[in-house]
Amino acid sequence: MTIHSTLLAAAVLAVLSTASAQAAQPLRVAAGDQIPAGLVAAPLPADESEHAPLAFAWALDPAQPLQAPGPQAAISRSYWQQVDAAELQRGLELPLSAPDAVIQLSPAPGARALPASSLQVRDPAGRSSVARSVDARQLQDAGMPVGDGSSMLRTGTTSAAGVYRLQSAQAQGRYVVQVLEPNSPLRLEVQASQTQVLAGGNVQLQARLLEDGASAAALRTRRGSLGGEALLVAPDGRSWPQRLLRTTDGSLRAQVRIPAEASNTQGLWELQVFAQADGVLRDGKVAFAVARPTARFVGQAMPDPSSRQVSLPLQVAAAGRYEARGTLYATAANGQLQPVAQAHAAAWFDGPGRGALVLPFDQAALPAGFGAPYELRDLQLQDQSRMAPIESRALALRF
Repeated sequence: MTIHSTLLAAAVLAVLSTASAQAAQPLRVAAGDQIPAGLVAAPLPADESEHAPLAFAWALDPAQPLQAPGPQAAISRSYWQQVDAAELQRGLELPLSAPDAVIQLSPAPGARALPASSLQVRDPAGRSSVARSVDARQLQDAGMPVGDGSSMLRTGTTSAAGVYRLQSAQAQGRYVVQVLEPNSPLRLEVQASQTQVLAGGNVQLQARLLEDGASAAALRTRRGSLGGEALLVAPDGRSWPQRLLRTTDGSLRAQVRIPAEASNTQGLWELQVFAQADGVLRDGKVAFAVARPTARFVGQAMPDPSSRQVSLPLQVAAAGRYEARGTLYATAANGQLQPVAQAHAAAWFDGPGRGALVLPFDQAALPAGFGAPYELRDLQLQDQSRMAPIESRALALRF
């Protein structure tokens, strides 16, 4: 009896040890995942962060498939430029490719405000071409966030395409002129390769000209003259010129490296493109998040198949509130994996040091007919104190 009991206990311990070993596993890595190679310290923002821990989960309808958002593409039928008083006094050239365009003029700090009545717009034949004009007060009353002294003009619906002239003899100082051509067939598409990147990483920028109704040959000809420049702009106002290269398909591209020092100012970064083709001007911009790697997932994750809780160890280099979020996929009766729950967990970490966040998928009931094996997908680590997406993994665990 003693020998038998000893052997049975040993067998149970062996089984338990095997189960534990199978439960603890490193997070998976796939192409396109954002994973910090090293960590950096960063100061806390002036705004106080919440310190209380929070964790919750909710059920998903497995019949509704989830789709990860793709890179943002911005479409522009507009352009802007900064001009001085001398240019406005002699007549600023504005190329227009379609009738019924909108021209907005805004004074820079210290410049004289120009009422709409003091502005003239003349078409390529020299005729006055202002169908309507409004001042800043009318724009503000309509809910537009424009500065005092701004004016807006609209050209006629029968105006011809060509070079127009915006003129004011009363101009003093510098001004920003914005032109919108809502009816133009020509548009600039600007796209960044990703919506988030770590400081010191790279983003691919693409800009291409599109034309409604144009033949392939005409579009190739138009794109053959496409040129321009780009600017990387940080939330704190710093900027870095970027070199645009024309590719074989006529688009403009740039490999943009994000400065490793990033920015202590919260907000999105921008890539701005200023392009021209056959006398047509277009500006566009895309925004994306840049994160300092202040924390990361480390070590062995601990998924519990019975409770469906997932413990995720963290290494933290800077004090702050960090959040993990992810989606649980379960196996249906037909053997297919489908989304059944999402969970979030957040807590304050004093750092530097180590800790863990636990995703409580047990708070969401499994749909009938679903169970193991499970997958944890779209796992993300967010620095909530600095509003920064640090880490993301498309498929993190199978258990």
